Amino acid sequence: MPTSFPETIVLPRSKSIVIRCLLIHYLKTGKILPVFDDDPNDILIVYKALQTIDSVTEASENVIDVEDCGAAYRFLLVLLATTKGKWLLTGTQRLLQRPILPLVYFLTSKGAKIEKIEAGWQIEGADLKIDNYDIDAEETSQFVSAVMIHCSAVARCVSTNANPYIKMTQTLLQTTNLTSFLGLSDWSAAVFWLAKALLTPNAHYILENLHYDGLQGDAIIVRWFEKFGLLFTENENGIEVKHIKNVDIPKQIIDVKETPDIALVMAVLSVCYPFELTLNGLKNINLKESHRLDVLVNELSKFTVVEINSEDSITLHKRKTVLPNSFHFDSYNDHRFVMAWSLLKNYGTVEIQNTDCVKKSYPNFLNTIITLTSS
Repeated sequence: MPTSFPETIVLPRSKSIVIRCLLIHYLKTGKILPVFDDDPNDILIVYKALQTIDSVTEASENVIDVEDCGAAYRFLLVLLATTKGKWLLTGTQRLLQRPILPLVYFLTSKGAKIEKIEAGWQIEGADLKIDNYDIDAEETSQFVSAVMIHCSAVARCVSTNANPYIKMTQTLLQTTNLTSFLGLSDWSAAVFWLAKALLTPNAHYILENLHYDGLQGDAIIVRWFEKFGLLFTENENGIEVKHIKNVDIPKQIIDVKETPDIALVMAVLSVCYPFELTLNGLKNINLKESHRLDVLVNELSKFTVVEINSEDSITLHKRKTVLPNSFHFDSYNDHRFVMAWSLLKNYGTVEIQNTDCVKKSYPNFLNTIITLTSS
């Protein structure tokens, strides 16, 4: 039976929601919404960038450093291209390798002045007429969301795209009360705790401020974990999760094209539990903070058979050997790998190099694990 008193897990705010709200509110009102010191780094990066943009009065080039934040990279490219002034949009070396060219081509076709240099992108902002978003979004839906957010201030753009992140953008653009969404916790972070609950007999958690908000596509994970033996109850405090039974999980085929942030945890979970898992929709995850697909194959092949079906799909066969009692990983400077590798703490000691990158999306992650383990 589950424990009587659940552990309360404090999750980070959804950075996808908060970043969109920051930009939408600024474009509509000229004011910047407040943030908190313990927010994910990506939120703080966008907040600081908006402060810089809002305070600029000189004609000289102004530097906007978005570090490793992909959302800021794409969303702010549109904002800077449409804001009078001279700008340098820059970030880490890895960030500058990530997809942005389709958005650059789209903006230059509308008259934007954008030039690539070694340090990033030189931009001369101007009034641009943007009344559509006919963009190649094969690499990331953020191209579409970036332009939709701008259109909210100059036109009435409506998307029919079924991608959950584009639907999130559309919903936030149409609401009259953005602040009602700002406290929602992040389902992309919650997937770790669902996986941990599955691996922990009698686990009983309350995931604070997590709700079926209709905005975050990653909430689809509940459908899978209900079949795996977890019970979910929503109340005013969040989502209560109980491990109620052990299940022999049959082969799973999961498409993560629209929810790529859950791929790493699900892959590691299949090795831990274990069960056979085919992950489809992986084509673009090598374009993230690290070469995620390559790392998954290389690292998880140490514990089980990993079959590469195509550039878009792998199968992790059901593990037949015993896991070691100690693990050593690199984070590859990728916050999602810090969370994914941490699942193996259920089986032994786990040493992960360069864990600070987890602050990108979940600053209190490691402290929460330590507190839960010692309680």
